[in-house]
Amino acid sequence: MPTAELDPGEHDPAEVFRDGLALGELRYRRCRCRWCADRSAQLRLLCATCGGTEFDWERSSGRGRIYRMAEPTGGGAAGGTAVVELAEGFRMSARLVPVPAHRLWPGAPVRLEVTEDGGALRPAFRAVAA
Repeated sequence: MPTAELDPGEHDPAEVFRDGLALGELRYRRCRCRWCADRSAQLRLLCATCGGTEFDWERSSGRGRIYRMAEPTGGGAAGGTAVVELAEGFRMSARLVPVPAHRLWPGAPVRLEVTEDGGALRPAFRAVAA
């Protein structure tokens, strides 16, 4: 499924990211360089691949897989943090929504959920049935 390109104008990148979370979506930036097109949810000034300074905003499908996860901390429900590889081809560190521990493993499918932490909205991912 192709992602829709956004046109946030000259707004603060952190504000654009937060506005997306308020709408229940994960927004990420794609480098405009033709040979690079690096994607990232991190709000960098320069592209990590080519050093470019021009980006387009896109919406993620919110679907991905656990790439790597921190050690579980015991108990019947597991959560914690993980590196998630999104369907659009970039990875990001995020919190996992607590679910039964047997549903979390590297490669497990996940979907975006927006959670509130200390009054701020944060991306989190919930393991879903494969």
